[in-house]
Amino acid sequence: METREQVIAFIKDVKFGYLATIGPDNAPRVRPVGAYTVYGDALYFFTFKMTRKVTEITAHPQAEIAWARLNDNAQVRMRGALSLEEDPDVQARFKADNPMVAQMLPPGADQLFALFKLEPEVVEAVIGLKPYNQVTWKA
Repeated sequence: METREQVIAFIKDVKFGYLATIGPDNAPRVRPVGAYTVYGDALYFFTFKMTRKVTEITAHPQAEIAWARLNDNAQVRMRGALSLEEDPDVQARFKADNPMVAQMLPPGADQLFALFKLEPEVVEAVIGLKPYNQVTWKA
């Protein structure tokens, strides 16, 4: 995996990534994230506003998301600063592109929706048991 397009295809195929943040005790916290989309140079994912990860990201915006496929030992890692995306047009587009989000949000619960934006500073990928390749991300 050497190109941005290959990375995007990989994360769409794998479906679930693992988001690593720093907890209030400065210990790492890792959890799966499943609804994400790439627009431009940013990766967007959704969560509920009341989750611990929102508090963790607010305190320490640097994070990493990793995806893995076991059958060929392929992996992608993206790291950078996360920010809350508050543009209503981007939020509406994300919900339209990810119908499972609408299923997860009960009627009238839009205030629970939080859309985060990761602008990757480093993207690394590998297939097999060898060193990671750094992938050029900016279009």
